[in-house]
Amino acid sequence: MTYKNEDVLKRIHDSKRSELTHITGKSSLSIEERVKVSLCKHFVRFANEKKMKPKDLSDLTGISASLISEITNYKIKKFSIDILLKSLTILGAHSPRIWEYLVFIEKAVEVPALKATEARKLIKIIRK
Repeated sequence: MTYKNEDVLKRIHDSKRSELTHITGKSSLSIEERVKVSLCKHFVRFANEKKMKPKDLSDLTGISASLISEITNYKIKKFSIDILLKSLTILGAHSPRIWEYLVFIEKAVEVPALKATEARKLIKIIRK
């Protein structure tokens, strides 16, 4: 399944104006920050696909509109991965695609650690 990232990229670009976001180049982000951005993207994609505003997502999920707005504007410094996962789980109840992503994450964390060479091979396969 492919997704148009134009709206996601526009939001990332717009969010750079906020001093709270600190999204610059992806290469300068820590692993934790990249995970947070990845989790936020699911909120943005869902909102774009359904043409929803933060208030609409708030009504759907029960998460405050201000919190949804901060997530969709990538204000990642304000949230822990735990909070983003909990919020995404609520949204996952309304989206099979998001639910599948959460199940994938759950299974991925159960996988035993791989040797570096095995991990590199797996990454190459996944990227293809």
